[in-house]
Amino acid sequence: MAEAIELEFGESSGWLIVSFRGIINLLIRDQLSQEVIVELEKRPGCNLVFDLSEVTAIDSSGLGAIFGLYKYLAERQLSLALAAPNHDIEVLLKLTHLDKVIRIEKSLETITG
Repeated sequence: MAEAIELEFGESSGWLIVSFRGIINLLIRDQLSQEVIVELEKRPGCNLVFDLSEVTAIDSSGLGAIFGLYKYLAERQLSLALAAPNHDIEVLLKLTHLDKVIRIEKSLETITG
């Protein structure tokens, strides 16, 4: 049985902001992807930013979900950014070279202005 997560959505300066607490893993990846895509479809032309300030860890399934959303957005000529990852997540993103593909910033305000 999948864990339920509570995603919070906001919008600022053409960015859909997704915030939540906990771990991005196999148990929540499908729900995460589905709910985010539903919200993006309500906002055509909106870029996506994940506020990772309350995310404690990401596993390989979570990375796959993030990359899947990156591809979804890239097909529509839109952007994905990650904001405020903790040190461990930042190291993981660098080790997997996702930092070369996805914009990563220390704060949400840097992205949304």
